[in-house]
Amino acid sequence: MNPDPKTKMASSEFVAMERHAGLRAEWLNGGVYAIAGGSHLHWLIATNISGELRHRLKSSENHVLNCGMRLKVPPTSLYAHPDVSVVHGAAQFEDELQDTLVNPKILIEVLSDTTAAWDRGGKFWHYRQLDSLSEYILISQETWLADQYTRQPNGSWMLKTVEGEDGVLQLTSIKCQLPLGEVYANTTVPHGQAPATNKPSQPIVKA
Repeated sequence: MNPDPKTKMASSEFVAMERHAGLRAEWLNGGVYAIAGGSHLHWLIATNISGELRHRLKSSENHVLNCGMRLKVPPTSLYAHPDVSVVHGAAQFEDELQDTLVNPKILIEVLSDTTAAWDRGGKFWHYRQLDSLSEYILISQETWLADQYTRQPNGSWMLKTVEGEDGVLQLTSIKCQLPLGEVYANTTVPHGQAPATNKPSQPIVKA
């Protein structure tokens, strides 16, 4: 991300701006980055995921949040809005207003052309600094495919790719399964084909 100097502001100003205006953006090192509006397909997939997880987890110690919940990574001070977050046990927040989560168990992002490079690279680096995070999942919009990163006991991350109409994400940290058939329900996303290569792209910066 390359922040526009016009967007420089303190983190406290950024949070106040989001609270007042009801906008969603990302903040890092003083730079404010607008989140590009998602397509119908993007939000359909994200809603499928959050709805199915909510159904499967409703009798557990876990709960599901959508992108309306702001996330802070305290060690690096990144503020972001993951497409889907799963919290295990009691949610913890930055302050008493309880609108900035700091302890997700699982984070899920639906990839798009404008965010894929950031989601796979820099953002994942920041997310890995969260001690609470056990799994990070990237969902393709091009074919039935999910890249699942799982934290190992030694602190490393193992990648497993789940794909195709019989693919099932095994969310071991919360003892839950998520079939790709539910992720892509009511979409026209094809299965059984290679995804196109996304050109590296930076998130859109709003001046």
